[in-house]
Amino acid sequence: MAKGNQDITEAVNKEFKKNLTYYKDNSAEILDSITTSAEITEGDTKQTKNIKVVLAEGKKVRDSIFYFDVKQIYYYDLDDQKLIDSVTKSAQIKNFEKKYKDEVGKQINPFSLAIFMIALFITIIAPPVFGTLFNKNSSSLSYRLQFEQANAGMYKN
Repeated sequence: MAKGNQDITEAVNKEFKKNLTYYKDNSAEILDSITTSAEITEGDTKQTKNIKVVLAEGKKVRDSIFYFDVKQIYYYDLDDQKLIDSVTKSAQIKNFEKKYKDEVGKQINPFSLAIFMIALFITIIAPPVFGTLFNKNSSSLSYRLQFEQANAGMYKN
């Protein structure tokens, strides 16, 4: 069955490469799968075939530092050894899709999110903070000095 999983991974890899911009080559990985039989529609004919429903993950890379994890559910025809689109969904397939419906889609990698948040902090929040900390002629400091000088002059008289 290892050869079968390798064939599925290669087919998913080709599908990701065809459909995803910035796809990292050969990053497809099968996370979970079920084997079942389902009715498949090809043209005008309907056939019952053995299929494997897989949850696959691939990676997208932007600017060499931003990684995204993309998860999709695919249907693989075990008889013809190809990915298929139109499947009549049985209860088993619906349960599999329901189990992973929150995971399907594109999510930013936690490491890339940390890099983004640090860059955001450095460019937006840090300059005003450092500007007020290190500016010796800030209005609050000069106002406080003028106030102290005025008070010192009042007590001398």
